[in-house]
Amino acid sequence: MAIVPRPVPGSYDEALFDFIAESEGFVPRVYSDHRGIPTLGLGYALFVDAPGWPDRDGLDADLGAIGVSLTDPDRRMLDRLRRALAGGAPAEAKTLIPPFSFGEDPGQRNALSFLISREQGRRLFERIRPTYEQVLQRRLGDALMQTLTGSRELMVLFSLCYNSPALIGPGLSAALREGRREEAWYEIRFGSNRERHKGLQNRRDKEAEVFGVLNAQPSTEERQALSALINERRDRMTRYLADVGLGSVEIESVLAGLEAEGGDIRLA
Repeated sequence: MAIVPRPVPGSYDEALFDFIAESEGFVPRVYSDHRGIPTLGLGYALFVDAPGWPDRDGLDADLGAIGVSLTDPDRRMLDRLRRALAGGAPAEAKTLIPPFSFGEDPGQRNALSFLISREQGRRLFERIRPTYEQVLQRRLGDALMQTLTGSRELMVLFSLCYNSPALIGPGLSAALREGRREEAWYEIRFGSNRERHKGLQNRRDKEAEVFGVLNAQPSTEERQALSALINERRDRMTRYLADVGLGSVEIESVLAGLEAEGGDIRLA
């Protein structure tokens, strides 16, 4: 079997940015993520998760490229945040730089000296995009990367990698290289949310939907492989869906949809 890529209509670059913007959510100010890490734009973390929480490599250059410079008060605020994180106090970090809230006035909740536009956010994204594409290149290999160029599938894999490079793990990579689309779909949909976070699962649902569980014109062998996966892992999928907050009726609807249609699904 082989994964037959589905090309992204129009500009891949624009589609990728829009997909990441929808997944990450564009925020024009520096905010604290769920762990208290200062973040900007489309999930651009200012600190590295390492002892002492150092600045991201190239932070000043990246900000400078979009016309932003950290002021001395900005740096003092970030140092206070760094000390809170190093001391194991993410709640304190979040009081220094508030998390993002939908519908907020970013100017009123801004703890630093600047806001950025969506266009600046896009330029910042393009600054770091090659880093994640290099990770994909290493883990998938040149041949598969070339095959997936400009596809919906590659867009989804980039989204996973951007969220966390560790998500392009050995199971997903092997399924992709071996052409087992249904197994790759399963890894995206059911194997990329270790903590069963409901909000994150919404992202995984969308990524799995866009990736697709079967090729556009699936063969009998591909449908049989999907049927075998469902039969083998029905109990595991049922537990997982319950863990992320679906009720029994919704769970049965999801599994029945997979069995009946053998195609993309949308979860309630």
